[in-house]
Amino acid sequence: MSLPQLVSPRAIPAPGMPLAEDGPFLAPATHPDDPDRAVLVAVIDHAIPFAHPLLTTSAGLSRVAAIWLMDAGAQSRRPDIAFGQELRGPQIDALCRPGDPEAAYRALGLTGPGDMSMARHATHGVAVAALAAGHDPGGDVGRTHPVLAVSLPRAALTETSGSIAALFIQAAVIFVIARARALAREMSQRAGRRILPPLVVNLSLGITAGSDDGSALMTRLQDAISASTETDLGQVHFVLPTGNHRQDCLRAHLTAGQGIGWTIPPADPTPNAIEIWGAPGERLPRLRIAAPQAVPVAVPLDQPDEGQLLDASGHALARIVLQRRGGASGRGCLTVILPPTLPVDMAAPAAPAGLWQLHLDEAGPSGCDLFVHRDDRLSGLPGQGRQSRLHDPRHARQTEDGRWPLADDPATAPLIRRSGTASVYARGARQIRVGAGCASPQGRISAYTGLLPDGSPGDVTAPADASPARPGMLVPGVAPASRQRLSGTSLAAPQVTRWLAMALAEGAHIPDRQTLRANYARRASTLPDLPWRDGFRYPDAAGPP
Repeated sequence: MSLPQLVSPRAIPAPGMPLAEDGPFLAPATHPDDPDRAVLVAVIDHAIPFAHPLLTTSAGLSRVAAIWLMDAGAQSRRPDIAFGQELRGPQIDALCRPGDPEAAYRALGLTGPGDMSMARHATHGVAVAALAAGHDPGGDVGRTHPVLAVSLPRAALTETSGSIAALFIQAAVIFVIARARALAREMSQRAGRRILPPLVVNLSLGITAGSDDGSALMTRLQDAISASTETDLGQVHFVLPTGNHRQDCLRAHLTAGQGIGWTIPPADPTPNAIEIWGAPGERLPRLRIAAPQAVPVAVPLDQPDEGQLLDASGHALARIVLQRRGGASGRGCLTVILPPTLPVDMAAPAAPAGLWQLHLDEAGPSGCDLFVHRDDRLSGLPGQGRQSRLHDPRHARQTEDGRWPLADDPATAPLIRRSGTASVYARGARQIRVGAGCASPQGRISAYTGLLPDGSPGDVTAPADASPARPGMLVPGVAPASRQRLSGTSLAAPQVTRWLAMALAEGAHIPDRQTLRANYARRASTLPDLPWRDGFRYPDAAGPP
């Protein structure tokens, strides 16, 4: 299936539509005064408020050099964009009207029945964009940071497992790099010399299953771009959150002969899936599965293939796929996909809700990692998914004194793991991974923050919660004066994006994670001041390492 088939039909350009003109990216008065200090900031998210005052200059001109609205109705054709609409700074300026903050969104049909993405009070995209690139329009700091953005389609995020989103994100990354290079050429032409601005890309999205060793196409693409020195840009950094699933029982490790429960929720209209990964070069996993109160059934695959798992009566229990990813020496991956427990079509197969049993009959010496697919509903988006979880009666979600545990204790070797729960998107060799913490007490890691395999909450952390008793922080809403309270590592990552862009603009040389950690630990305050009331005061002392 191609990407245009997954977006709104109105986003597909008609054959007779005119070709879009390649106008300038920024109005002349919006270009940075000192192009040598300019640092580009890119945001890839959903429902990004490109006309928000925090993304404008003191003259009211847009700092958004280019945004690809993937789900917007097509009004012209571009040879390098198959769907949606691209806007550049002067085009945004032309759509805006003084005293009417919705004028630009309304002109593009983003507040009507066909697309309500910008008609809501709050969106994930406005919080992330404001934290990453929002600056006081009355000051001059914002002009140093031109903005690039991609607003992903609703379909990419309503299916939270990531099977659709990764395709759009890859296209978004290519768009951002292409437009950043073109903007750098525009800046060079104005300056009369070659300008190579750094680029910081924020991607505050995550998934719980997939290739966790950095071999996924999207991860390798970001690593390759960050390592390249031939992009007509300065250093390119990708900043991602570690995710919010440390306590959700979505990861486990089994050795041959061990078993674990898998709780499938009732009244779930969406499929549930789990992946069983072997170690590189080791034998393919063999599994037995038992529905609630049923006899275990062996998965009938011992070579890469796909098919159905049938119960003793010949009824289909699940779809199964066995793969060897990465060639003969790659990792074996067995995926089990259960049908919904409450399918929309009542004639379709339905999985029984309750506690299923998984038993690993055969595996290599290293055992297997289990990853439950994400299947929840994102705030502000449609969807009715209900998250399945792993179950081990010996697993304690909290300590005896009520605290949320951090990393796993290697001495206990638990089946359900907290270490390694970081988003699979953030498993590259060069990405900057950001966990969430509390503003008070300073240094406390938020209970939900996903952990890297070594048990750390990320390369760095940023506060996304006022305290353990008061989660979240106040961030802007879509309307200029509105606010929303959100929590999660999705808010921590753009704060580090913001800090990194400002540090680079001041001349800091940050080529890798180690240098970033050292510079981040030496910052004068936890984070730069934000141009709105954020619900808590940032401490003056250095934050968590």
